[in-house]
Amino acid sequence: MAKFLRRKNEGDKMARGLIPQEIIDEIATRLDIVEVINEYVRLEKSGRNFFGLCPFHNEKTPSFSVSPEKQIFHCFGCGTGGNVFTFVMQIEGLSFPEALEKLAQRVGVSLPKRELTEAQKELLEKKQKKYKLNLAVSKFFHRLLLETSWGKPALNYLKKRGIDIATIEKFQLGVSLPQWDGLLKYFTQKGVSPKELEELGLVVPNNSQTGYYDRFRNRLMFPIWDEQGNVIAFGGRVLDDSQPKYLNSPETSLFHKGKHLYGLHLAKNSMRSEDMAIIVEGYMDVIACHQFGVTNAVASLGTAFTKEQAKLLMRHTYQIAFAYDADLAGSKATLRGLDIFSDYGCQIRVIKLPEGLDPDEYLRKYGKNEFNKLVLNGMSLIEYKLVKLMESTKDNSILSKTKIVQKIIPDLLKMDSMVARESAVKLISEKLDLTETTILSELRYFAQQQQKLPQNQDIKYKKRENNPKQDFPRNKINRTEAQLIKILFEHPHYLIDVEKAGGKELFTYPLQQLFEEIFEVFQEKGEVVSTDLSTGDNSKLLAMVLMQEFRVPDLEKAVADYIKILKVNKLEKEYLDKQNELKEAEKLGDGERLKEILSHIEWILQEKRTLAP
Repeated sequence: MAKFLRRKNEGDKMARGLIPQEIIDEIATRLDIVEVINEYVRLEKSGRNFFGLCPFHNEKTPSFSVSPEKQIFHCFGCGTGGNVFTFVMQIEGLSFPEALEKLAQRVGVSLPKRELTEAQKELLEKKQKKYKLNLAVSKFFHRLLLETSWGKPALNYLKKRGIDIATIEKFQLGVSLPQWDGLLKYFTQKGVSPKELEELGLVVPNNSQTGYYDRFRNRLMFPIWDEQGNVIAFGGRVLDDSQPKYLNSPETSLFHKGKHLYGLHLAKNSMRSEDMAIIVEGYMDVIACHQFGVTNAVASLGTAFTKEQAKLLMRHTYQIAFAYDADLAGSKATLRGLDIFSDYGCQIRVIKLPEGLDPDEYLRKYGKNEFNKLVLNGMSLIEYKLVKLMESTKDNSILSKTKIVQKIIPDLLKMDSMVARESAVKLISEKLDLTETTILSELRYFAQQQQKLPQNQDIKYKKRENNPKQDFPRNKINRTEAQLIKILFEHPHYLIDVEKAGGKELFTYPLQQLFEEIFEVFQEKGEVVSTDLSTGDNSKLLAMVLMQEFRVPDLEKAVADYIKILKVNKLEKEYLDKQNELKEAEKLGDGERLKEILSHIEWILQEKRTLAP
């Protein structure tokens, strides 16, 4: 049976080059996709397939289908799909090599050791050593908090904030010693050099450059992890009125604050199951959220939200809720974050907290259920921006209203849903006391002006690449093409007939790319193999195609008929294009071009007559 493949990206080509194809095939053969997925999703058999609630978006009726026969999965709700490797990559947030290693261990297949250069080995060893040292420091701070008199003030502070021992353990909270060289002495006595501690931002050279002192002193300590759960840095909070109130590790080889999110390693699974990420401002907000059961919360480490941080979240969900403080700084930070996610096509809402309360305080005062109501009733991007623009406007003049509309129109243009856009226009109309016609006129004018400018290809590409729910609307997939692709995939010897008849030129986007890849693999191997694993568009698209149910009594006749239909479709499109060219040539009075186009149109009509039954 033909199996699952994909268009490899450059990173995966490199990774796959290190693992023999035979070993990847062996791993795939030993795995049962139903068995693997059933550990994450409760599946029930229905007919030939298994169904369950999709782990990648919220739904009440199961639309997530797993085929044991084809060894693929596909969600009819959100459109995601693939095979067992793809599933593990998506659900665990892993790269292909990481997923391969995880599944290889599961079935008892040994992967060959990657051959590294001496320089690579040295770099890897240094990195592992740094992770190990950061972990040891984290445990040191944690032990000081729970087991020594130094930790009592911090422990009392946490208890007053309502943080229980289980949460302290979960986040490995700690405390730093008040001495200037407490950590330095402890670790140098254990054989760690001051230079190693300095490289991790744990100690600082003194003014005379003759020694070092501890960066963090007498502070409540928060370990900061990367997405995989490695300790990469620390944050410290004073327990008195000292300044600065919060102090973070500096940038190091492990830590770049604009590329990490506090608590992501603990929140990512909930983000997938809830299909939402909640972004808060600080460590204590994240900790309180998790303690109260809001386990999809992360914080942006005290920095303005960055594109890199947005991409981290979009591995797990495209629904983002901001719960920043209601003060001026929080509002500005929210607006910056909204624009980043809006450019990537995410669904955004802003949680409206009462003035003077942050998420930590709100949860302790009102609890999880009330907080969830705030999330559910969060403001849309348009509503939030509109409110903030109106608050900053001193009068209600036509000029002020015009400026507000002009500032908000770019966000309207980014909206893919006509329903959402119509709702937003109605909201603006009501809030500003303008007619919807007026706003739509401004919208059309702005759109016309934008068309005169170079298009922002980067943003358009990212929206298409990063949002699987916008990739292939089911009504835009040509049914004839899809059915032929399924036949070719399951009976690849017919690929030769299709290639002779025109190959990829018979297909349209996005199935053209899929056919091209299937044929490419067939040329290389004489078969279509499952273990050219896909994380991209072709993976989801192929799962959708293979989940079609239809019967063909005579395969050879069906393939010939499908080829004929696709040829006619191609000719009809070409005919329409030539008709447009003909009108243009008539306008220009180009006689030679007119003759050429008319001759081509005659050829198209002749070809169509030839193909007619």
